[in-house]
Amino acid sequence: MIKAVIVHIIRDGRILLHYKKRGHGKGKWNGLGGKLERNESPEECAMREAREEMGASITQVERAGIINFYDVNGEDWLVYVFRASIEGEPQESDESIPKWFPLNSIPYEEMWEDDKYWLPVVLNGLKFEAEFWFDGEIMQKFSLNAWKN
Repeated sequence: MIKAVIVHIIRDGRILLHYKKRGHGKGKWNGLGGKLERNESPEECAMREAREEMGASITQVERAGIINFYDVNGEDWLVYVFRASIEGEPQESDESIPKWFPLNSIPYEEMWEDDKYWLPVVLNGLKFEAEFWFDGEIMQKFSLNAWKN
């Protein structure tokens, strides 16, 4: 099972998303993130990925949820989802193009299909656990449980 993180930064009624130029999720908008490295905590991974993908630091890293993805292009993923604040302005990198979107204009049609189910939970400040079953990149079914902090 691949372990990874996704970090969502919300500020002034906007969300920071990244357009993936390469790698997993290429051609889609997503929160920043990536795979955990050996002996790295999910929080450490979130901070490292922020530096690598957008050249900025994140603070107030708060775990929002955890997702199990099954059979995404033949792989299973355990993904820790975070909310965080940003210091500085995000910059384009070799891997991604950052862009701020108004919360009422999130491009769900250009994101992974599962995002439209769990991202509103994150935006509403709730905690959650979810499971999503895929066949390649096509979502087949899901289970999601959310609660107040």
